[in-house]
Amino acid sequence: MNEEKIYAFNALEIIRRGGQYYLRCNAGTHNEAWREDEISEQEVAKIKSGSAGRYEAMIGLQKRLISSGIDPYISNWTPSGPVGE
Repeated sequence: MNEEKIYAFNALEIIRRGGQYYLRCNAGTHNEAWREDEISEQEVAKIKSGSAGRYEAMIGLQKRLISSGIDPYISNWTPSGPVGE
């Protein structure tokens, strides 16, 4: 399936694949924990709006994953090259 990078900031990027949006980033604090998680179009807009929006969207995503029983600090994806800018 074709994917398109639509936003990049440091080691964070948003891609569009099959009409869905995915956030790719290193969610680890002391160790690498690369994640790719589906996000909404509204979350894409928040992330693109600046640092406050990025923070709000990331915290919201982490809370959503935790409430679904998913550990947001465990890798679920491995980058094949540089991520972000």
